[in-house]
Amino acid sequence: MKNILFSVVCFAGVAACGVTVDNINPAVSQYNGDSVSIQLNGNLLEFATPEVRTAAFKKADTEAARICSKGHKKRAEYTSTRNLPTGQYSYAIERLYLCLR
Repeated sequence: MKNILFSVVCFAGVAACGVTVDNINPAVSQYNGDSVSIQLNGNLLEFATPEVRTAAFKKADTEAARICSKGHKKRAEYTSTRNLPTGQYSYAIERLYLCLR
């Protein structure tokens, strides 16, 4: 068990060196016309610099605006964030946006 934990810590340390905003791709997880949910990789953002985190959130904002503009409502307004576990040691950050006129 100690070896596994050590491996995870080492991997996280190495991953922190190479996290750029280009590595983080927002994904649409839900859209119903009135709201859209965008997911980001929480493990990558965990070790990212504050500048990279801000840029990743701006990418999510842009993606939400793009999705909302395809429907009958034209803009996206950020409302909330929640962390969703995707495994024992991993999670996704889900940002919820309302699609408004």
